[in-house]
Amino acid sequence: MIEEKIDIERDGLMKVLGHRYDDSDNPKLLKLFNSWIDYQNAGKFFHQRTNIPEGLTESVVAKDLPNVYRKIKVTKGLKGKSKFDCYKTDTKQFIEVKGCSILNDLTSWSPKPFFDFFCFVDFSTLDGKYKIFQININSEELKNEKVSASETFQDQIDKKRRPRFSVYEKFINKSYRCTGEPILEGDLKK
Repeated sequence: MIEEKIDIERDGLMKVLGHRYDDSDNPKLLKLFNSWIDYQNAGKFFHQRTNIPEGLTESVVAKDLPNVYRKIKVTKGLKGKSKFDCYKTDTKQFIEVKGCSILNDLTSWSPKPFFDFFCFVDFSTLDGKYKIFQININSEELKNEKVSASETFQDQIDKKRRPRFSVYEKFINKSYRCTGEPILEGDLKK
């Protein structure tokens, strides 16, 4: 793991502590994955499903995509601009990361997202293999997207609800704002 202090100049100065990972970090990521699987299996007894850890999905994006750092801590922020997960230093882009462990995902969103594009990580095979999709939409464009038959993303925010919709159904299966194919496939066991 590489730890880096990153100065982001965008409508003012933001200082971020970021982590970048490489394949030597796979054993730790696999340990997190296996702990999550164990916890999820234990939860079946209680009929409780557990979401895939953000630390895992954000870390594989920061491991596999060039020049991407996972945001660990904002040491100096800009109001409303620190709700992102990763930062791409060469293109100066903010990245939102979402993930799923089942193909019929229901992805929940913050009411104040801020990003230039987002990556969706599919761990649905539950064996350590994953796919990363890049969805080419920014947070402002997302606000105008229909997330139900009658409401946009922004409509749900205005009603003080966290927007929820299937990323597979909305973007990936329709090849809408993405190719419909992963930009990268990985395996934590390799």
